[in-house]
Amino acid sequence: MERVGFIGVGAMGGAIVARLLKHRVSVLAYDTNPEMLARARSHGATAAASVREVVNTAEVVFACLPDAKVCEAVALGPEGVIAGSKVRIYADTSTVGGATAVKIAEALAKRGISFLDSPVVGGVIACESGTLGVVTSGPSEAYARVKPVLEAFAGRVFYLGERAGMAQVGKVVNNAVGYAALYATFEAVAVGLKAGIDIETLVGIINQGSGANFHSQRIFPAYIIPGKFEGTGAVEIGVKDLKCFLEEARRLQAQTPMASAVTALGVRAAESGPAGRDTMTLFHYFCDLAGVPRRG
Repeated sequence: MERVGFIGVGAMGGAIVARLLKHRVSVLAYDTNPEMLARARSHGATAAASVREVVNTAEVVFACLPDAKVCEAVALGPEGVIAGSKVRIYADTSTVGGATAVKIAEALAKRGISFLDSPVVGGVIACESGTLGVVTSGPSEAYARVKPVLEAFAGRVFYLGERAGMAQVGKVVNNAVGYAALYATFEAVAVGLKAGIDIETLVGIINQGSGANFHSQRIFPAYIIPGKFEGTGAVEIGVKDLKCFLEEARRLQAQTPMASAVTALGVRAAESGPAGRDTMTLFHYFCDLAGVPRRG
């Protein structure tokens, strides 16, 4: 499999790169954070000195970035993908919203670069276990070329056709459900703790019944119960993703009372502590509301 470039190797991007390397895909990686880049190197990636080096070296380049502003700068800035001499396919696994995806796709197409809007679903824990999903849209020829790479780090790939931005819709639909379930599970477990039921029993009850969800089945055993509150990405990323869903719903003229309420809760929870903290620390927020001791 050909060598690929990868820009942004934080919690999610780093997990994807590690998965690619495990499947013997050679990776040229870049990140503005030297610690994250060093971690990618420790897994076997080659470190690049800049975005420009990546896009001047690899024909296929991936990215995993925190928000639309950064994605736009990396793709369309004077030292970005659009200025690359070798890159021909750019696949962005970030969640940025449909409007940004369309803008990037149209600008890159004028330079002969195909854009694949390719956000991921399932989080770091899914990537590490090989069950990550990828939702992608863009030129079919570019997709056919990149599909083996996508399948190297994902358990399932959903191709939604050539129209730019469609993958963003698919991704934020998942996120709207996911964060509603996350907050509901955190809140319910905190209340159960207040009643005096131990956390393992509470999670077992939820998983035995109709409340079972990704977070109760996988996140609690891997993170919350053992007291691990790092490694899943910043709280603000989740709020950003929820706002992207609301933007898509407004564009489609669809009312979203549930997502609006969940987003407002997400904003309050994010503002309750320091910026940049891990999403798992939101459990502390719900423990505080319930009046029970924090874990970890």
